[in-house]
Amino acid sequence: MNLDDVQSQPDLLQQAAEIISSGELGIFPTETVYGIGALYRAPGAREKLAAAKERPADQPFTVHIGSMEQLDELVNEVPEKIRRVVDTFWPGPMTIIIPDGTDMGLGVRFPAHEVACKLIQQTGPLIASSANRRGAAPPLSCKEAVESIGSEVAVAIDGGPCKVGEASTIVRFDQEGSFEILREGLINRSMIRKALGEFEVLFVCTGNTCRSPMAEALCKKMLSQREDVKVEDLPKHGIHVHSAALFSGGGPASENAVTAMRELEADASGHISRQLSPEMLESADLILALAPNHLEGIRHLCNGQKEVLDKLFMINATGVADPVGGPLEIYRICAAEISNAIANQWLERITKP
Repeated sequence: MNLDDVQSQPDLLQQAAEIISSGELGIFPTETVYGIGALYRAPGAREKLAAAKERPADQPFTVHIGSMEQLDELVNEVPEKIRRVVDTFWPGPMTIIIPDGTDMGLGVRFPAHEVACKLIQQTGPLIASSANRRGAAPPLSCKEAVESIGSEVAVAIDGGPCKVGEASTIVRFDQEGSFEILREGLINRSMIRKALGEFEVLFVCTGNTCRSPMAEALCKKMLSQREDVKVEDLPKHGIHVHSAALFSGGGPASENAVTAMRELEADASGHISRQLSPEMLESADLILALAPNHLEGIRHLCNGQKEVLDKLFMINATGVADPVGGPLEIYRICAAEISNAIANQWLERITKP
């Protein structure tokens, strides 16, 4: 049935809802791809949907909702951090796995498609997946969905071509409010952290064993003092400080860097050098290069991507000289220069959530 204009065809939508409510499978549109769904609480629905998709019955399906009231019916309590994310991105192309006391959690999606929402408001929550058999490409039109899996359904709703045409971002939250992205779509890590009121700063130098580890350690110390929390608790308060190398050989921070930090009551003893990646640049909210050559190296790595360049700066006007191979006193001078730059130029730009 064609439901391009759901407002003018309420009888057709009701008919489709009744068919699905009777226990049948149905194809329906979302903004990302076409889905195939069944009633969430219907006996045998999961097994029926799994058989149609030709995938294991114990593989979880996402629960699709048509209103925020339905979310509250599914989950006893939605943690504050998750509530911030859903308020920002729902309805939209994001699936959130919410802690529910089980090992798997509950995956929930609120599609930004009028037909899908109106349908689910009438049926109640649906367990659903893309309307294709296992291994096939997700369909972007009702015609493609019917060709792929139409023999398994009792009704197919044509709501026009999918506007996004890309699978939703899947993000898993734990009980502490930390999250990991299992699949990235249009909504990326930086956007999620912004919704959570979080901030990430990234220091970059050549080998990530001298200057940038000291900058990371000093920045963490200053932020812990400002926020009156332990350094190890900064991530719980939404503040993330990292460092990376243009050319990492692995290994710990240099001995003199660790000593210089200890003298300033900062800790670089557990640091391990890591290689800078485009993903790190995309994730960070503020990127500070320790010298002009680092700035150029980052520009090259990101291919001049504006989103990266807009948050890329030198730590100070001239950069910080490399202390590698020098005596401890050179590291002390380097540390003092880094400390002054962070305190005077950047500390207040690292946003408090």
